[in-house]
Amino acid sequence: MIDCLLDRTARALDRAAGATALVVAGGVAANGAVRAALSGLADTNGLRFVAPPLWLCTDNAAMIGWAGAERFAKGLTDPLDIAARPRWPLDPGAEAVRGAGVKA
Repeated sequence: MIDCLLDRTARALDRAAGATALVVAGGVAANGAVRAALSGLADTNGLRFVAPPLWLCTDNAAMIGWAGAERFAKGLTDPLDIAARPRWPLDPGAEAVRGAGVKA
């Protein structure tokens, strides 16, 4: 699994001209072997390796909170008057699929 992840990430880095860092987050960032392998890949490519502290990597809510804190620290704020949508689509233009509010 790690070899596959490294291969795909290396391919992505080849296409990411101008990248300055390799960022990993979420549950995958809590895996020590994966974290070490990706850190090595970043070093090989002359990139900074960025990952949140381990205690923030196992809980998605904590990750969202950390991302929000980082945005707030940079002065990037959004209005808080938006309606909650539990199944917000990643691509609003994509065809709706079952489970995304579509009953079929």
